[in-house]
Order: sequence, then C-alpha cells, then structure tokens
Amino acid sequence: MIVRKMLPHEFDSTIICFNYYRDEAIEAIPRIADEYDEDSMIETIRLYATNYEYIWFNAYEGQRVVGFIGGYLSTNPWNKQLVTANVAFVFLHENQRTLENFKMLLNQFTEWARTCHAVEITAGDIGIDIERRQRLYEHFGFKPILMMTKELNNE
Repeated sequence: MIVRKMLPHEFDSTIICFNYYRDEAIEAIPRIADEYDEDSMIETIRLYATNYEYIWFNAYEGQRVVGFIGGYLSTNPWNKQLVTANVAFVFLHENQRTLENFKMLLNQFTEWARTCHAVEITAGDIGIDIERRQRLYEHFGFKPILMMTKELNNE
C-alpha cells in the first residue's frame, strides 16, 4: 500500500471509497442516511484536496483507492501562533485495516502537519466505533481529551 495526495483524475474513485466510509457510518448511526448530502461530500473532498489549510491523502493498493485520511489546520483561541492539525476523516477498507496501514496514513498526515508548523494533532470519531478508534489512536501515542456531542431537535 502507498499513501499520497489524490490526483485530479482519481476524484471519482475517491468518492467511491468515501461511500464505503459513509455506509459504515450509516450502520453505526442510522440518521446519517437521512442527513447525507452527496454534493456536500464532493465539495468537502475538493476543499480538502486543494486548499493549504486542509489536506487529503489517499491510500492505494496498486491503482485502487482503499482508504484516505483528511484533515485541517486550526489555531488556538488563546494563542493564534499555536497551530493544531485535526484529523477529520480516516478510513481503510476492511481488508486493508492493519496497524501498518493506519501508521502509513498517520505518518503522511503527521509530515504534512509538521510542514505546516503544527504543534499537535487531534483526532476523533463521529461515533462509528469509538472504542476501536480510541485504541487505535492511543497505540500511535495520542492521549484522550474530552469531546462530546448533544443532538438538538428542532421542536
């Protein structure tokens, strides 16, 4: 497997791979099926692949897209000089999910973060498999912080 930035002609195959991620998310969080907007997803991938403060790397097995990692930069509200790189998406096809393959994705992301002078990386999970994702990130040296969510109903 190799990890590199997506090339323009690989956009469609990246979308197909993202749909596997979406399907997994729907299994864990059924409301995503109603909330999902393909145009928004396409714009998100385009944004992450083309702007300095965002990044999108694909994982390839031969020419096939088998995973991705995407994220963005943010500054700390108490010190705008401190930049954080945030992992927004990480996914590997089930048959590619090994520690070595995740390490390759995270290493590429880390190199990008260093290039952008980030002082830390944050990563999370939207709720697909929080415990598995926490174990994975901790394996690579991440420390837990608290982030929670509360759904707001428009009643």
